[in-house]
Amino acid sequence: NVPLSELEHEDSTVTVLTTFNNTGLQALYDGKYRDVPPSDNGFIINIGTLIEDITDNRIKAVRHRVKQVDFERHSIPCFFNPSFDADISKSISGRLTAAGEQTKLFGEWMRAYLPAVEPGLLEEDMTEDHSSSVDKTDSLDSNAD
Repeated sequence: NVPLSELEHEDSTVTVLTTFNNTGLQALYDGKYRDVPPSDNGFIINIGTLIEDITDNRIKAVRHRVKQVDFERHSIPCFFNPSFDADISKSISGRLTAAGEQTKLFGEWMRAYLPAVEPGLLEEDMTEDHSSSVDKTDSLDSNAD
């Protein structure tokens, strides 16, 4: 067992990542997790579950994880996703996608998918209006004496 700082998962769509000179990222290949070389001055591209589904499995998703390291590790991911109202129900061949069996829209699918791969995210109801809960007693009246 390898101690992990990021659980194994597949991203949703396309992730462009720089890990600088930091090790720790591992990708599943031929049934075994293997160390991914640091990106140095380049980038690592992770393909996600939805891309695999929409391309009729022609482009494979990368299952990956981050093992714990004994130094401060930094990386910068950039996630490329369609608009929240994008139709993800059909693949490039017109087949109903696995995502499309759940919902037609990317945003709705992502609301279910993201907490599964990043526990704790989107726990709060994002559709609820929180403007009435703002504390308005913090403003100062400079004329009050």
